Amino acid sequence: MKHERVLRALCVLISGAVAAMTPWSPAHAAPQSVSKPYLFIAAPRETAARGQRDYGPIAAFLSRVLHHPVVYRHPNGWLTYELWLWKDHADIYFDGPQFMAWGVHYLHQTLGPRVPQPQDWRLYTWTGSPIKTLEGAATGATLCAPPVPNFGTLWVSDLFPNPARQPYFRNVHGWKRIFRDVVDHQCTLGIGPRLTIHSFDPDHTKVTILKRGPHYPNQGFTISRKLPGPVRREIVRALLSPAGEKAMMRLRKRFSHGRRLVAGHVRQYRNVDKGLDAQWGTIYAAGIDRYLKQDAKREGFAVILQAAP
Repeated sequence: MKHERVLRALCVLISGAVAAMTPWSPAHAAPQSVSKPYLFIAAPRETAARGQRDYGPIAAFLSRVLHHPVVYRHPNGWLTYELWLWKDHADIYFDGPQFMAWGVHYLHQTLGPRVPQPQDWRLYTWTGSPIKTLEGAATGATLCAPPVPNFGTLWVSDLFPNPARQPYFRNVHGWKRIFRDVVDHQCTLGIGPRLTIHSFDPDHTKVTILKRGPHYPNQGFTISRKLPGPVRREIVRALLSPAGEKAMMRLRKRFSHGRRLVAGHVRQYRNVDKGLDAQWGTIYAAGIDRYLKQDAKREGFAVILQAAP
């Protein structure tokens, strides 16, 4: 018995010495909790590759500033994007003024920097058209416009609240194509931004303006209320800083002709989501998921298959 106790003691000493001599490695450490990254998304106007090129540097910049990972994820379609927005799955958004106003109104998001130029919409027809007034446009004339939820299409839809007196909407992609179709009499009416129409018709000889829209605020950033207040304020401050301007170089070149973004104010976006409310009202009544599945099936989209973040 005495010899057995001595033998056990020697074994304990030897095993302790071996453990002390074994080098430490991270595998021996207790597992650490990984911080969930902040998700940054933007309206899917472009391909995934261009989205990563334009928005990826902004996510990398915010990661350095916040000392917390920020990742950009490209929605693979408008239905996916709208689903993520409705359910507030992301943390940082860059999108049009109608979505910004809706997010501030219903999701209590924080406004971030916005593009400084206003959005001025125009409803026009070809010069010499028999339609001379807005009332005349409501008699079943063909109106070429981008698909909803384009802000210009929502604006012009709001001009015709009576469903029995509306133009026939024909979905056309691209302002240049819309303008060409109107000039070629393929469409009686068209819509577009003021400066874009001016660039196509600088002498004002090809088209006649029927309706001028008010000065709306432009697109910009919103931040989910899920993030702590200090983090939201730091994001706004960082994006407005000189370093933020550099990180947003591609975005500014694309959307603001290189001009720096400016701070957004809630009063500027009041009632800007009016047209979006009209479109989304029936969606909420039917249920978001049910609507999306039906719409995806009807339009032949597969975007609903992309998992929400």
